[in-house]
Amino acid sequence: MLIKRIIPVLLLKDRDLIHITRFDRANETYIGDPINVVNIFNDYEVDEMILLDVNKTKTGGKVDIDYLKIVSGEAFFPMSYGGGISSIQEAEQIIEAGFEKIILNNKNLKNFDLSKQCIKAIGSQSVIASVDIINHKDDLFLYNYVKNEKVKINLQDYLKSLIEIGIGEICITNVGLDGSMLGSNIDILEHLGNIFNVPIIYKGGAKNYSDIKKVLKTKASAFASSTIFIMKKPGGGIVLNYPSLKEKEDLYD
Repeated sequence: MLIKRIIPVLLLKDRDLIHITRFDRANETYIGDPINVVNIFNDYEVDEMILLDVNKTKTGGKVDIDYLKIVSGEAFFPMSYGGGISSIQEAEQIIEAGFEKIILNNKNLKNFDLSKQCIKAIGSQSVIASVDIINHKDDLFLYNYVKNEKVKINLQDYLKSLIEIGIGEICITNVGLDGSMLGSNIDILEHLGNIFNVPIIYKGGAKNYSDIKKVLKTKASAFASSTIFIMKKPGGGIVLNYPSLKEKEDLYD
């Protein structure tokens, strides 16, 4: 049986790390230098890490391959990168820069062409589909983070299509809880239970390590957070943290 993973998520903006809540950039918080943070997480021996550039898709800028090489060169753990990937050439360059996986989101809302190309070129195990979901009137919808609106595409059909093209992994982000530290909502995972024939990463709302355990007890393959590993409590200061080996044993129990 594969051990489930616990994954810190770092949000990158112009070579700085930031924190945001519910995808709202109005009150972003500066976290620190990516290289320093990666080295701290080296000491924590994290399972793996996700690096998301929150500007690239909106601004249309090219992926900063040179900087990604520097970041990956510091990491002693597997890393995935998402943000503004617009071509198979960029995807291949990211893998060549030392990242194990690439993450696609907004491109998939238009069509699956780039995902299909990436799956063919670098393998399905190296391609993650990031799927942002909002709860509206007791129903679940896809969310477009560029346009800040729900998407008129059936969520179940969309997820089924991702599986059919051979996507290697799906990262589900609960937008309404993301960064809030109000608690993980595993109901969303139970609602999407029929998609668990591919590995699923859950992200959104965790307030403590008990929330990690709650997610790991579902069929999800991994827990991810851009908040709990950089803060100890809502509104608190920056405190980088990660479960110790002993704490992880309890979380997996």
